[in-house]
Amino acid sequence: MEPEFVFMIANFTGLFGWALILLLLLSQSTTIFSTHTDVFFEMTDEASGRIPIIDQMLLLEVICFTEVGRIIMGQLRGNMILGLVLHLIRMACLLLVLPDGLTGEHDTNGFNNQKFLSVLILYSWSLTEVGRYPMYLFPNSKLARKVRMVLPLFTFPAGAAAEALGAYRVAREMVEIGVSGFYRPAYYYLVVGSLGMVVLINGVLGPTMAYPALLKKGLPMLLGKPEREREQKR
Repeated sequence: MEPEFVFMIANFTGLFGWALILLLLLSQSTTIFSTHTDVFFEMTDEASGRIPIIDQMLLLEVICFTEVGRIIMGQLRGNMILGLVLHLIRMACLLLVLPDGLTGEHDTNGFNNQKFLSVLILYSWSLTEVGRYPMYLFPNSKLARKVRMVLPLFTFPAGAAAEALGAYRVAREMVEIGVSGFYRPAYYYLVVGSLGMVVLINGVLGPTMAYPALLKKGLPMLLGKPEREREQKR
């Protein structure tokens, strides 16, 4: 089987998977469909803490990490460091922030609106990915490239802020409990350290390094500047 065909299937799978995530989120905003999709946001096994929508996103992240690997090998254009850090942050949120947030556990036992932050994170991710994959599937499409470059200008700041605040709240709760409240101290320090890195990167490096890089590419397209003019400014 040709590698190009495999990558095309992976891109279609990624687009379909993230589009499904987006549809599930939209269904939760209506009273008609929410009763049919609640099961995707509920914990199916309290012992393992598994939630179907998070399981699906973990599989989609495997595709994303494969794409980062292709960037490293020079098969795709992109920022290797930005891509790697972005998806590591997603993994931290998927495993440490979203499980309690999506089930609304913190909204009843602690701080409010953690579920809102979790849903905002998912909207940010799904919109970004649904806007990204068409450029891989139709590389000669100017419209697909424009959507890919412009959409993160809006989804990135909202998602990064929600990730940072959600991670900070979970980390603060763990610090209040203290290391003595955990069976394995190493796990406590690993989790608190990971959440702290999410807050640091999203709160400091995101606004000063990542977002300016997105603006440099996306803002000219948003303003409708011709390709030749953009090339002259590089």
